[in-house]
Amino acid sequence: MFSTYQSVGYGEQLFMGNSSTSKVEGKGKVVLKMSSGKELTLNDVLHVPDIRKNLVSGSLLSKNGFQLVFESDKFLLTKSGMLVGKGYLSDGLFKMNVMTIVPINENKNKSSAYLLESSNVWHGRLGHVNFGTLHRLVNLNLLPKFQIDTNHKCKTCVEAKLTRTSFHSIERSSDPLELIHSDVCDLKFVQTRGGRKYFVTFIDDCTRYYYVYLLRSKDEALESFIHYKKEVENQLNKKIKVLRSDRGGEYESPFGEFCSQHGIVHQTTAPYSPQQNGVAERKNRTLKEMMNAMLISSGLPQNLWGEAILSANYILNKLPQKKLDKTPYELWKGRTPSYQF
Repeated sequence: MFSTYQSVGYGEQLFMGNSSTSKVEGKGKVVLKMSSGKELTLNDVLHVPDIRKNLVSGSLLSKNGFQLVFESDKFLLTKSGMLVGKGYLSDGLFKMNVMTIVPINENKNKSSAYLLESSNVWHGRLGHVNFGTLHRLVNLNLLPKFQIDTNHKCKTCVEAKLTRTSFHSIERSSDPLELIHSDVCDLKFVQTRGGRKYFVTFIDDCTRYYYVYLLRSKDEALESFIHYKKEVENQLNKKIKVLRSDRGGEYESPFGEFCSQHGIVHQTTAPYSPQQNGVAERKNRTLKEMMNAMLISSGLPQNLWGEAILSANYILNKLPQKKLDKTPYELWKGRTPSYQF
């Protein structure tokens, strides 16, 4: 149970609530793997054989920066606004949902349990982004410095990720709105609470900054593009020149007519060649993988996929590009992003 343990001297006693005392045999560190996937490290845990239940002090958790929120017969444990764990009321006491107690081999090279935990926490916080991207964020001083746990194998990522196929890279546009990539994605499962079944993406080729809209039907793609066009052209004081999409029916008339009326060249892919719309295909795949990972790790119902997709989009716009040491957010808005979630 203890990851570190030290026996205490003879005579140390713990005073109980009924005025009796119990002998303390030792103390040490205990690491709890919570049902949320987070690890909670408890220091100076007392080993008292007379106590048959494992007790955690709520006041000590509060002193160490944790927040306990009680509601009816359950509670949430958070830190800095991030969910750490939860529990429920049973026999007059609140019990934590703990998956396992983690043993730590002290012979292993471990510079800091907190630092290793931080990389895994940021991995989950940023939608299960890969550790290479985390390393770039640290090097760009966008995240606090911490050790990257390269040996960490995330079961959620294994379960959520789809089969990857390669796409050929091509030269990017030099200015925002020169070329916009778009694709409509059908998730083929439960609708959102608002009845949405699809989402459409609009991705700027130059900055890779992208917008996501949830759709009830594919016909709403044009309405979303009109809204997108008005917003981005007003914000950047530029005009969209080219829109690239596949040959889906949602991009035919009246979508094509709208582009023609506004001087936008509408490029479409050759039949059965989705790789020609590789940017949008790749981004949609990444969005779905992050959505799956967030829903799996949180245990939330599938009808919240829309909120998960929008959250994934928000995160991806703040992650650095492989070939550019800047984020889409910075290239689009001209300022570095904040990660104060």
